[in-house]
Amino acid sequence: MTMSPLTYIQVASGTTSLIIAIIFFMAWKTLGDRPWAMRWSLAFLFSTLYWLAMLGAGRFPSHASFWLLANAFGIATITLALRGHCQRTQCERLPKNLWPIASLIFAGVAWTTLVQPHAGLSAAILPFAAAVSLLMSATMVIRHREQTRVAEWASAITMILFALVQLPAAWHIYGLGPDRDLVMSQLFSHASVMFIPAGLIGMAMFVMFMLASDLYEDMKEIAVRDPLTGLLNRRGFGEQTIVAYATARRTVQPVSVIAADIDHFKSVNDEFGHNIGDKALVHFSRLLMAERRVEDIVARIGGEEFLLVLPGTDIAEASAIADELCERLAASPMAVDERKVVMTASFGVAAISDKDASLADVVIKADRALYRSKRAGRNRVDLESSQTLRALDGSLKTGTI
Repeated sequence: MTMSPLTYIQVASGTTSLIIAIIFFMAWKTLGDRPWAMRWSLAFLFSTLYWLAMLGAGRFPSHASFWLLANAFGIATITLALRGHCQRTQCERLPKNLWPIASLIFAGVAWTTLVQPHAGLSAAILPFAAAVSLLMSATMVIRHREQTRVAEWASAITMILFALVQLPAAWHIYGLGPDRDLVMSQLFSHASVMFIPAGLIGMAMFVMFMLASDLYEDMKEIAVRDPLTGLLNRRGFGEQTIVAYATARRTVQPVSVIAADIDHFKSVNDEFGHNIGDKALVHFSRLLMAERRVEDIVARIGGEEFLLVLPGTDIAEASAIADELCERLAASPMAVDERKVVMTASFGVAAISDKDASLADVVIKADRALYRSKRAGRNRVDLESSQTLRALDGSLKTGTI
């Protein structure tokens, strides 16, 4: 038995959609918390059902039942795909529940099929809605971040191209008029149908490329972040301070470093356990991050030791910030089993000088000031002695570099 070219296209599109649905399902299972991958898996599953309905069109009891079911599958496909892109990009312009809109689109198909039959308009609604959905998805992908990734550009361009194919197809179908027999005879003869399998494969490949790009960026972030506090780790701190140092030298701006260490942290672990010790680290890290600027660098470099790099901040301003952090921590006890555990920390402050070859040199000076504050009794701030000394009245005076 020979199959028509249309049947080949329908079989190829249905098979491709099913394979893509399985791939996205596997991505959802293996790539962590990415609900949009499941949305896309379901979208291509409904696309598979759409093509199966097309293949079995002659087995339905009536044309209307076939047509409404096929369009229901198609509308579900574009709704789930759009919702997936909206979830990934955290789009706030679209409602979280797109099904009422999908229901209105389906109502338009039902009206032009059952109430006021117009075959051309009824058949044009789905490709037009698909084109609008693709253009909206492409816009969300491109505008998701300030610097769009290569994978996002590729995915967005593919969606735009597919949308530009669907729009003239919708216009052509609408132009066939209300005659059902004419519309059905030419519905899949339009040149745009030939691009459907390639369009499905292309969009899926580039969206998978986009997922892989997301995973790569997540892994990069994990590599430079402390998993407990979410602050930069030693590696991430080193990478960002290279940029901060270069910027400071280029703009001739001051940069200060604050080194901090939680006082008697071992006793917290010994008395309450390591679980509470972890909560203490998170508590302290949140305090350090409060009211920080975008350009500030905050890191946990190991154990209970933390570093802050403050671009554009001289040593007097950094000392005031450290004083405020010291006082705020002491005034913000941590709740443990209906008890209030008071935590304190010691701080050391240093600023960049002409002799510093990198911010690592400034960190060393801040560490020296930190240990001087711990030797002096803890719960206090000390400054890098070669640059600035604290007078007896609490004011600052310049020392000899």
